[in-house]
Amino acid sequence: MKGGPLMFVLLSVSIVGIAIVIGKYRQIFTVNTLHKKLAAKIAVSDSLDSIMNSVNTIDVECPLSIVLKKAISMRSEDYFVVKDSIETAANMSIHKLEKGLGWISTIAAVAPLIGFLGTVTGMVKVFINIAAHSQQGIDITLLASGIWEALLTTVGGLVVGIPAIIFYNDLVSHTENNAKLLQEQIDDFMIRVYKKS
Repeated sequence: MKGGPLMFVLLSVSIVGIAIVIGKYRQIFTVNTLHKKLAAKIAVSDSLDSIMNSVNTIDVECPLSIVLKKAISMRSEDYFVVKDSIETAANMSIHKLEKGLGWISTIAAVAPLIGFLGTVTGMVKVFINIAAHSQQGIDITLLASGIWEALLTTVGGLVVGIPAIIFYNDLVSHTENNAKLLQEQIDDFMIRVYKKS
């Protein structure tokens, strides 16, 4: 309450950020688990049919299963047509994993600015109080509310912004790892199944 109305804005931003972060970590955990499970099954598969059976055992679609389904459905096409098509499917799947990361980045950038805005408005209140009571002498209690607002909103902005930056960078790292794993699996699939040198 002492931080003023902008603290409620920061609270709302932090709730949204926490919800997005939890959702993204759950998504990444699910995708990682499914990737490992599917990659292990594919490693012991020796034909398109056995690979398809492995893909069909995955209940929830993950980027790897989506790409493999696309590749198998186009098995009669030219090697390069299939490779281009599944790389497009892989890029779209990775794009889905990246969805929401922009909001975390935005929160990381905006939260400290909201805190800085609170600092400015708090100091404006301080100077308004000084101007209004300059004839009567300055009482520190008249300045306290503005100073509280200035300090608390700065702290609030940093408390929201710093973790958002950390979570954003960590989530980007996980997404990049998933993209690398997916590319490795695509290359392995094309070599093993299409025997293309």
